[in-house]
Amino acid sequence: MCRPARADKRRIAVNFSRAAKTYDYAAVLQDRVAARAMLGLPADWLPDCVLDLGSGTGSQTTLLAEHYPQATVLGMDLAIGMASHARSSYPELNWCSGDIEHLPFKSNALDVVFSSLAIQWCDLSRVLEEVYDVLKPGGVFVFSTLAAGTMHELKQAWSSVDRHVHVNTFDAFSTQKHCVQQSGFQLHSFKLQTETVFYLTAMQLLRDMKALGVNTVPSRQNGLMSRQRIFKFQQAYEMFRTDKGLPLSYEVIYGILRKPQR
Repeated sequence: MCRPARADKRRIAVNFSRAAKTYDYAAVLQDRVAARAMLGLPADWLPDCVLDLGSGTGSQTTLLAEHYPQATVLGMDLAIGMASHARSSYPELNWCSGDIEHLPFKSNALDVVFSSLAIQWCDLSRVLEEVYDVLKPGGVFVFSTLAAGTMHELKQAWSSVDRHVHVNTFDAFSTQKHCVQQSGFQLHSFKLQTETVFYLTAMQLLRDMKALGVNTVPSRQNGLMSRQRIFKFQQAYEMFRTDKGLPLSYEVIYGILRKPQR
């Protein structure tokens, strides 16, 4: 079982729905990772149906549509607010709300499934089963997700303030690779790369996380954060400062899988 400790889907959907209008302004890391993940898309192929899993505001879905202008491109997100925002921003494309672990599509229906920084909220084994089912034989799953060690600076800084859970945990790269190897997919590429974003201040970092809707964790204390605790957090984070600013590191997995031909 490849299941990271994570918050429940309802809270995840609510947080991302709230962030729909602010997400694109703060999505520096997300845009960078999506662009690198898209380098794995088949270039010499003319697919009929392409799905963007966890399509968010739709900015990456539009790039998929440009990459495959002949294809029907669909964006799907768990957060209804995100799907609604994408629909209003890009009405020429197709949008729906749905659960990655329970895909609402027929078997053998899609040629390409793309997903960038979305499946880390899910059970990877379940995601692979679902994507395998909806892909046509020979279809491709191109994705990025997160591995253990992600946001270690944030986790360490908060650990000096209290014992509450402030940062999500993710499975190790080796654990996720094992899941892929057991899935039935042909593994074309599965690589780990550290991606880092730098901030001027710790408060800017926290504001961006809220703007992105990624501040959902399995458990968190209720109530407002006191000024004293915030100050202590800021002091703790300063130990990581570099010439570029305060770093926040992500351990990103880039994967390219293919469903075998019959």
